[in-house]
Amino acid sequence: MRELLALIVSVACLGALSDAQGQPARTFDTYVIDVEGGEATLFVSPTGESLLVDTGWPGFDGRDADRILAAARDAGVKQIDHLAITHYHADHVGGAAQLAERLPIRHFIDRGATFSEDERSAYDAYAPVRGGGRRSEVKPGDSIAVNGLGVHVIAAGGSMLKAPLQGQGGSNPFCADFKPQGTEITSRAGDGGDSRSLSLFLTYGRFRTIIMGDLTWNKEFELMCPRNPLGEVDLYLVSHHGSDTSGSAALVHALRPRAAIMNNGPRKGGAIQTFQIVSGLPGSVDLWQNHYSVPGGQHNRPEMFIANLDEGAPLPGAKPGAAPVHTGTAHWIKVSARADGSFTISNSRTAFAKEYPRRQ
Repeated sequence: MRELLALIVSVACLGALSDAQGQPARTFDTYVIDVEGGEATLFVSPTGESLLVDTGWPGFDGRDADRILAAARDAGVKQIDHLAITHYHADHVGGAAQLAERLPIRHFIDRGATFSEDERSAYDAYAPVRGGGRRSEVKPGDSIAVNGLGVHVIAAGGSMLKAPLQGQGGSNPFCADFKPQGTEITSRAGDGGDSRSLSLFLTYGRFRTIIMGDLTWNKEFELMCPRNPLGEVDLYLVSHHGSDTSGSAALVHALRPRAAIMNNGPRKGGAIQTFQIVSGLPGSVDLWQNHYSVPGGQHNRPEMFIANLDEGAPLPGAKPGAAPVHTGTAHWIKVSARADGSFTISNSRTAFAKEYPRRQ
């Protein structure tokens, strides 16, 4: 009898173990949402807590808010636990009011009530929305509490991280060849919103990724030189839609990503220089794109790495020669990362997916 009971218990334990082993490991999921050359990236922790970075454009009957809602539903997210606004340009914060009509937003995170002239109108539209939830103003060195993740503020308001992240701070050899570009004004009273972008470094176990907003080329130098305070990342979410005013080698090559995703529009971002800098990374680094880039031309990656190919059409009633607008079906690029540092990237348009093993 004892032997029979022992056998029953043993079989039951094996069955339970088998069931547990059959369950997929929890992942840290990222949805890079197509908002036509704006920004909206949804991060979902393994516990289901959500962090949305930016809300895309206003208008178009809530086009971008609807696209965010579709990604949230795919992720099983019923509210935005944290909304981080990188800066107050319409392509980053403009969709906030329309999104708040579709999903509860519990916690608003931004750099505060200072804005440059090029941010004034979008800030004025965002400020009343921000009053609908808890609000935090953050600065470099702060952390954002998201269950299951490490979320570190590395830039905000024109200031950069001063103390390196734990275990980092080695010299950056790519600073030697850095060349400043543009006519960016560096005084806080006069610089534009891009250079004040809120930038985040996110970790899940051994997996690391970064989202920069529109932080500018010259500000990247302040962050990354002469020493690299961040170390390496597994995934680089390409700065500033892939525009040639961001994404210097001093940043990108020092980070040594194993894959990159560019949230560009058909005619916004996707600059040839960006393709070239990513192509210059050691090894064969895949660059995934939210759109086929018209300015990128022959530098575009194979179509299986591009979520959206349709440039759209001029809006009804638009003036002759008006730029096309993509208002139809949109697709996203999704990342599912595991605590050992491995991850999968998939294209919702084609269902093409690629596995990236953990860094050796």
